[in-house]
Amino acid sequence: MIRPMTCPICEKNLPPEITGESAEFPFCSVRCKQVDLHRWLNGEYACVEPLSIDDISETPNRMDAESDPPSENWNS
Repeated sequence: MIRPMTCPICEKNLPPEITGESAEFPFCSVRCKQVDLHRWLNGEYACVEPLSIDDISETPNRMDAESDPPSENWNS
């Protein structure tokens, strides 16, 4: 038997009208969606992964890429 999907906030079963294309998905309601956003904005959630020096050196520096002059001649 397939278990019904549950809301990650209130843990209620999702109503049948909530599908992967619904604006509320994966939440059961707009309220739960807003609670989740509030938690992100308050820093209660975080995407954290330990970084090593090797990981940092492999990542391109965004500031260097933004400060390079454009390769095309925009004055023509």
